[in-house]
Amino acid sequence: MSDYASAAFVGLILRRMAAAGITLPSDLQVATTPGGPPLVTLDLKRRLLAHACAMAGPAFVIEVGQGIHAIPSDPTLDVLRRASDPAGLLDRWGRLEKYHHSHHRVEVLQVDEGGARLRHRSLRGPAPAALESLAVLGLLVALLQAIGCDGIEANLDDEPAMRQGRGVLTALPSGPVDWHLRWVSAQAGRRVPPPPPGLIEQLYALLDDDPVRPWPINQAAGAVGLSTRDLQRRLQRQGASWSGILRDARVRRAARAMLDTPTSLAEIGYAAGFADQAHFTREFRRILGASPAEWRRVAAPNRRP
Repeated sequence: MSDYASAAFVGLILRRMAAAGITLPSDLQVATTPGGPPLVTLDLKRRLLAHACAMAGPAFVIEVGQGIHAIPSDPTLDVLRRASDPAGLLDRWGRLEKYHHSHHRVEVLQVDEGGARLRHRSLRGPAPAALESLAVLGLLVALLQAIGCDGIEANLDDEPAMRQGRGVLTALPSGPVDWHLRWVSAQAGRRVPPPPPGLIEQLYALLDDDPVRPWPINQAAGAVGLSTRDLQRRLQRQGASWSGILRDARVRRAARAMLDTPTSLAEIGYAAGFADQAHFTREFRRILGASPAEWRRVAAPNRRP
């Protein structure tokens, strides 16, 4: 899987670039949509990070992870954001890397109540590129914030890299460095409040309330106060489609049930609105890159398949 990267993370980079007014070069046109493939090329991610750094500097790259605070729900983020403390978060992150067979791993050298020392390394081949490491470090900082850590400081060896969610790094490191993270407090259970729901999140909430209902697009449009054509246009402008959202919402519902309950996968698939177990497995694998049983073994190891 070394030749691929998470489409969700690439989507995060794109949204942060758009918010900062950073346009894509003409030879780099990409899109990630709800219900799309779980993986994109690693080269694409690297080119995006290089372009973002060239336009806004390394401090911007390390801030990319802050975009998770604008995502109220996502199966993988939900697993990570449910960690009860920093050590638990780092353990979940490590399991995620192993699950994706990532050649790059975050090695935990030390972790205690007030901080951690980490190292981003490669299992084989060259060390991770500096921009990739910065983006991962920034994402871990955002996840620490999400589970309740305050006053976070991140250093690359002795060089300040991030303070209170803002990048302060002025130059990329010339070689491998250790990450030193410190935080003032870690309040279990405190979460960053989600943003007001946009149109797509309203649709997700609508589908989550009654996922077994067929939900033709005209009924969904009426429920959010739009005509069918207006809904189609607005979704198209956001690179989304009603059919993609419908599939993605059902997978989200199923993934959350795997975390929250010991219910069997057959029952979960039915309650999420899938026609049968084959349909459930096919759509779940297409969106999250694994079968429901495989995903549950990683995300909720104490739950039965």
